[in-house]
Amino acid sequence: MNTFPSATLPILLAALCVGPGCAQKPPETAAVPQGPTEHEIFVQARKDEVLKSLAVCESGSWGPHSNRITGGRGTYHGRFQYTPRTYITMQQRRDGTVLTTKEAIEAAQDYEKAAALTSWVIFEQGETWHWPLCNRKLGLTAKVKEINAL
Repeated sequence: MNTFPSATLPILLAALCVGPGCAQKPPETAAVPQGPTEHEIFVQARKDEVLKSLAVCESGSWGPHSNRITGGRGTYHGRFQYTPRTYITMQQRRDGTVLTTKEAIEAAQDYEKAAALTSWVIFEQGETWHWPLCNRKLGLTAKVKEINAL
């Protein structure tokens, strides 16, 4: 015996229908974010090696450090030895951010920020010539081409 009002029965049946003949839309599932692939991890490690060797060539060391690094009688700043004007120009080209000279000097002293900008300059723009001596010494142009081909 049916104890449901006749209007309720189709609604209940539709809610119970889960087979292939049902017209129900499957529940929405959130996209699971995927981490980097093994290949992407390999390529990033190669890029990090190049950045590390460039920083060591330019300033004698790499990575974050509490001591400020300057060269050329205060003209060059940070591990990658940027002039404030070059850092300002590159940052503006990269994402439109306009820095003051003081902000550019601070950013150049911040290894993570300077490494991210340097990575963009050499791997995205192909401009290894900003570091002429270390470019030749390390063979940067060839390494960048090799990594970008991966």
